[in-house]
Amino acid sequence: MLSEERLKRMKNYIVIISLALANVVIAEQTTFYISPEGNDAWSGSLSEANIAKSNGPLATLEGARKAVRARIEEGLIQPIKVLIRNGEYALDSTVVFSKEDSGTKACPISYEAYPGEKPVFTGAKTLKNWQPCAIDPAGLPEVAQGKLYTTSIPEELRGIWQITTLYDGLILLARSRSKQFMTADRPFVEDYNCQPKEYYNLKLDPETPAAVFSREIHYQNNDLLPGKNIRDIEIFLKPCHSWMVNMLSLERIDVQSRIAWFSVPPTYHLLPANPRYHKFRYKTNPYYIENSIEHLDEPGEWVFNSQKGTIYLWPKRPPMESDIRIPFLQEFIRVEGIEDKTPVRFLTFAGLTFHHGLRNTIREGDKCLQHDWEMYDKGNAIVRFRHAEDCTVRACEFTCSSGTGVRLDLHCQRITVADSLFAYLGGTGIVLAGYGPGLKDENHHNKILNNYFHHVGEIYWHSPGIFVSQSTHNLISHNTIHDVGYTGIIVSDCRPHELLLHKPLANRREWISTFRLDECLPFIEKAWKQEEPRDMENFLPLLHSRNNRIEYNEIYNVMLLLGDGNGLYFSAMGKNNRVYRNYFHNIAKGAGSFRLDDDTTFAVFEENVSINCNKWCEIKGPVELINNFAINNHNYIQNTPYLASGERNVYYNDDPKLNPGFKTKAARPNEEMAAKSKEGVRKEGAFLLNAFWTFLPRCENSLVFLANTPEGVKPGDDLVTDSRRGDAKVGMLYADPLFDKEAMKQKIFRFRDDSPAKKLGIKEINLSEVGSTLAKYTR
Repeated sequence: MLSEERLKRMKNYIVIISLALANVVIAEQTTFYISPEGNDAWSGSLSEANIAKSNGPLATLEGARKAVRARIEEGLIQPIKVLIRNGEYALDSTVVFSKEDSGTKACPISYEAYPGEKPVFTGAKTLKNWQPCAIDPAGLPEVAQGKLYTTSIPEELRGIWQITTLYDGLILLARSRSKQFMTADRPFVEDYNCQPKEYYNLKLDPETPAAVFSREIHYQNNDLLPGKNIRDIEIFLKPCHSWMVNMLSLERIDVQSRIAWFSVPPTYHLLPANPRYHKFRYKTNPYYIENSIEHLDEPGEWVFNSQKGTIYLWPKRPPMESDIRIPFLQEFIRVEGIEDKTPVRFLTFAGLTFHHGLRNTIREGDKCLQHDWEMYDKGNAIVRFRHAEDCTVRACEFTCSSGTGVRLDLHCQRITVADSLFAYLGGTGIVLAGYGPGLKDENHHNKILNNYFHHVGEIYWHSPGIFVSQSTHNLISHNTIHDVGYTGIIVSDCRPHELLLHKPLANRREWISTFRLDECLPFIEKAWKQEEPRDMENFLPLLHSRNNRIEYNEIYNVMLLLGDGNGLYFSAMGKNNRVYRNYFHNIAKGAGSFRLDDDTTFAVFEENVSINCNKWCEIKGPVELINNFAINNHNYIQNTPYLASGERNVYYNDDPKLNPGFKTKAARPNEEMAAKSKEGVRKEGAFLLNAFWTFLPRCENSLVFLANTPEGVKPGDDLVTDSRRGDAKVGMLYADPLFDKEAMKQKIFRFRDDSPAKKLGIKEINLSEVGSTLAKYTR
């Protein structure tokens, strides 16, 4: 929700961007204008209407696109700039920019705010005819009776417009939601709707016929009630796992058996989980009922009845004094070229503000990325690039909207999203998603620079600030991400299990629906002949999130609503991603500042800082850890760090209240490596045998120091022996690094002159310029 303080911060941001745009020097160019007082029948060559009202600015973005195209057809001999005047522009349909709307390198085309002004595009409709509800709807709780107002949508939109969110101005209004219910306990029924890795480990026959996933939800008592508008009801739940949510509509209810059916399958089957694989504490799944009149019981809540076309609202203030906005349009702008032929090129959108996009709803036939965290090639974002090159989004604001901000789908190259604000979104901030697993590698060399993300994923809690999938050689730099329900940045391709089990799991929405199967089959068939079919080397030509640079980002206060996530998360990506000089802090729960999860390949983490986090990192793949600082974290490394090598790292804790653990868990047991690691420990004792460095094959010139010195350890001890430290004089030295505490307050992590770190070649890390400059003006 937006507080007055946050609104003030957003206004400060707008002032900064307006001043920046006002200072842009306008070279020789063709200029068109758009204004709320304009007319699409006019030329658009004037910034204001003439005295005779016979000519002036255009009225709409679509009108400007047509005017620009007409000018292009005459011959594009100079840049074209469309300046959009102050005011609000309501969009009823997507404005589509095709190849005919392209600029050139010499003559680019831009659509941007008039200097010093703030044009706002909204995808909402305003319904003003609010009346006190004459007859309370059946089932309304007593506490709400006599307090409702109603309005109706236009007749022609009934059956088309499914209302899922409401805003009062820029404030998202809470839809009716029940208390937490629990599904009924029942025997586990196998339908193969688990993570594919579970069935791979259970040795599911890859020739098993395609499974049909259950859509059932078994409920208790009268928790779900039948009615004429069953399909308006949605169920909000975390199916089986703590790291994602579903919002699923109902298809029907059987009150005799107490079973309801979703319109589409959940991401994973509901608890109870597969007893052969999982040992969950709970045998039933929590869930909430939304958009049901029976649960409209608090001021500010509302319900939409699609059959009647009626909205019921219990307002906190009279609707006549409110600014009720109802999102109608999901995709405001789509820049779309011709696949395999002609991309759209050299378009820029700058200084524009976007509000009130429609929420995404998973429907039959939809395709999704990992864990349904995001959609594959779907128009669920305000601005979407699809088959585009050399385009830019700059100094824009994507706020107070129910869906995703920006998407770069399929063929997208050299697209830049910079200097923009993404806040109070229902979905993800920015998605970069190339073609599904296969040989088509066409999403690359994009830039995500100096953006500010906060309070994204307000509806779909698992939505990250930035999601990179099947996309390579991108630069993600100087972004700030905070107050997110789950992970800050996700880089994820498809895991081998999905590829190996594509036949029995052919109906999976997650990943398998995206396969370019003809291209994948030779690799799958070859993999099954290998000693270890799931080895990532078998599939790397099909997976494209490699060689990405993630640097100078600030990520904090994430993992606020879900579990088992991180500041930065990798899964099954390609090789040589580089994570450099990022600042992770105050991440109170989850699996660490960063994680290399299942089936990750080689990556480099260098000169990153993690402070006051639940855990420094979790590692399940090969990684070089170079000159990183982990400070006052509750744990340092967990899982299989024998796949990691470390040099010049500092693990430091000066808080006596903390007793950081060093957990190891061999997800892929390696007895030989484990034996070698124990040989490399100079001292025996519980502390050392559980220490993360016991599994590091190489540990050079690093420091560790804790406020509570472990028993059996004293300053000056080297905690590893010659076999582990390589050519270095020291492996893991127990000594105080002697940080300059005053400099740390400025995000400068340097050492006092007498620090042992300097003798070991450990470099200071200056993060004073980390993150987005926009965050400094809006805090």
